[in-house]
Amino acid sequence: MRIVLLLSIILSTSAFGQRNLKDSTLNTMIVGLNYKFNLTSGDLQKLWGYNHEIGFSYDNKFKNNLTVGLSSGFIFGDRLLDSTIFAPLVNDFGQITNLGGGQAEILFLMRGMTANVNVGYVFSRLGNNPNSGLWLQGGAGFLMHKIRIESLYDDIPQLEGEYRKGYDRLHMGFQTRQFVGYLYQANHKFLNFYAGFEFIQGWTENQRNYNFDLGGPDSGIKQDFLWGVKAGWLIPIYKRAPKAYYID
Repeated sequence: MRIVLLLSIILSTSAFGQRNLKDSTLNTMIVGLNYKFNLTSGDLQKLWGYNHEIGFSYDNKFKNNLTVGLSSGFIFGDRLLDSTIFAPLVNDFGQITNLGGGQAEILFLMRGMTANVNVGYVFSRLGNNPNSGLWLQGGAGFLMHKIRIESLYDDIPQLEGEYRKGYDRLHMGFQTRQFVGYLYQANHKFLNFYAGFEFIQGWTENQRNYNFDLGGPDSGIKQDFLWGVKAGWLIPIYKRAPKAYYID
């Protein structure tokens, strides 16, 4: 007499898998690396021009195409627009001098970061399969930016140590985030990506007690806006499908 036993084993670990994305909506963990070209507006536009952002994201896409996840990014650039910040250091010839009395070689760089919790939805009717389509996201989190001051030869004492903090315009605060783009997932493991437009609204405050150009603190909440084109490469991770075992 043959006894057929059907055992369904669902592994708790996740791994890459070849799934049929064309016919069914899957629960997917998505790890992503992304790049964004940022433009600025609001108060941030007075200080910085365009900049760049490299980021990391983790999202869980449920079977109903709802997404929940985390994202973070590192902001960098060199388009400083407000040179009056360093007016106390400039001589009559419009130069900042070093210890030797010559013109100092200084870099003024933008450095910053974002961190968000996001909720979104994939509208698969506009996609090539039930797991792709128009991807809308909204989120909230943290924004930080400052001026990184680099003296090439460390020969400018007025910009060293604690003095540097009086010029770096360190700002931190709350931000909101929106993303409108397209999410593409294919049966092939490595052909997964998204692209679209991201908008960030930040409300930040200066973290320094004293700014040399102002002769005191920089009080008040700043409205710092970043927006631009964002694209990312995704690594989808699926749970292994249940396996059936037949025992005679």
